[in-house]
Amino acid sequence: MKFFLVVIALASALLLAASPWENLASLLPPLAAFVLVLVTRAAWLGLLTGGLCGAILLAGGHLREGMVRYMEDGIFAALEGPWHIGALLFTLLLGAFAAVLERSGGLAALFQGGAFEASPTARKKLQFSALGAGFVCFFDGLANSLLLGRVMKPLADRVGVSRVKLAYIADSTGSALACIAFISTWIASQLSYIQKGLENSSLSSAPAAYALFFQSIPVNFYCLFTLLLLLASLYWQWNPGPMKRFEESAASAFFQDEAVPSLPRSQAWRALLPLGVLAGGIVSLFYFWDQAQPFPVTLEKLREGFSGSAGPYALTVGSGLALLVASACLPGPDPWKQASEAAREGAAAFLSPLLILVLAWAFGNMLSGLGTAETLAAALGDRLPLAWFPALVFTLAACTSFFTGSSWGTMGLLMPLALGSLFAFGDTSEGELLALLPAVIGAVFGGAVFGDHCSPFSDTTIVSAIACGVEPMDHVRTQLPYALTAAGISLALGYGSMGLGGPAWLGLVLGSLVLVAIPWLAAKPKKGGEPSPTAPV
Repeated sequence: MKFFLVVIALASALLLAASPWENLASLLPPLAAFVLVLVTRAAWLGLLTGGLCGAILLAGGHLREGMVRYMEDGIFAALEGPWHIGALLFTLLLGAFAAVLERSGGLAALFQGGAFEASPTARKKLQFSALGAGFVCFFDGLANSLLLGRVMKPLADRVGVSRVKLAYIADSTGSALACIAFISTWIASQLSYIQKGLENSSLSSAPAAYALFFQSIPVNFYCLFTLLLLLASLYWQWNPGPMKRFEESAASAFFQDEAVPSLPRSQAWRALLPLGVLAGGIVSLFYFWDQAQPFPVTLEKLREGFSGSAGPYALTVGSGLALLVASACLPGPDPWKQASEAAREGAAAFLSPLLILVLAWAFGNMLSGLGTAETLAAALGDRLPLAWFPALVFTLAACTSFFTGSSWGTMGLLMPLALGSLFAFGDTSEGELLALLPAVIGAVFGGAVFGDHCSPFSDTTIVSAIACGVEPMDHVRTQLPYALTAAGISLALGYGSMGLGGPAWLGLVLGSLVLVAIPWLAAKPKKGGEPSPTAPV
């Protein structure tokens, strides 16, 4: 932590020295926010303090006028418009949906069928079953971690899969999948960050927020590489560092002290039907919302639907319909009473993240008024080639998220700075900005997820560990080698290849080949014909 604070201080000093004197004040709010977030690990406190500092500067140093300006131009302005209101409503509705879906027992029934015995084949089968469960719970990272822990932990104990390995699967499929899924508890916030950044852009015709989100997925190297590394590691049973010791111990002496709940597989429809309504309803609403002549369905009409203004309406209405269907699918004599209780609990779990979201919007408004992004771009413009900007953004986002443990806080801090700085970058053509815009967005999202995976302060890290019955620091130690591998290859081969002038697809291909090669080489037979203990069965 001290080392990181020293690096931040030195980098800040260089930026301040390189900036015009009259613009120094615009850098103080983000610096105050960064330092407070890193020291206190409270994202809301850093965002609130940074926003207030910016408002007071905009008010000429007057405290009362600054507070009024913060409320009017920051908080109140952040609660206006369909994108912002839609983001808040959708997140609350989907949090309630996840809680009701878990209460139904449908997902548990879906993944607890089948016989498992303690054997290498069963261990591998169980790990891929957990991976499949993670992909079914694409809509929320925390719900994914909780479900996998509760449902799969007794089965993992039965077949000799270590609980830390289960926690790694749950954590890696949670945030990484939710970050790139077009229907998740993250998507409304992600779209609102992008939309906010586009409002102050210099582009004559900026793409829609949803279109940019889809374009950022192929250059969100960390999330894609995390999922690919997870798949390759399970197939070749690659267990680096402390994970190998835990896996060997679990395989040789597994637990028998917990009864595996018996759930009829016929109950799986209670989860599959609401999930189908959620995905199908939102996609259909995107298509039909603004279409005057929806038939015949064409690719161009689909593209227009996802690039139009239907986003906040489709997400909110679709998740509301799915919540009603999930409530109706609850077992028991009074499903609506159970649904009401579960929905309240699920929505309440997202009040703290939504507070961070609103404070991030207000913080972005203050930075926009101060021209902070323009100052940063002017300081970096002559010193950093534009092609290396996504690599810098990813590094800063990864460090911030690791030392704060907050993916949402990291996105709220960095997205307005990153996009604003990109648009203010020297004499850059609009074509160059549009080509690099998805990579910058992907770098912010991917870097934010890195800390969400392996930071000891991250709620997802802690929930994954607790749900799987392991100590949080054991989960951090065993997950860190995987996360660092994915992050290092993302930086070196993903954003690094772009910095050297290569296309994004080249970085994706090179990184994928290396990530597959690492577990494959580790699983090759040893010299003399002895098979590797991590070889696939």
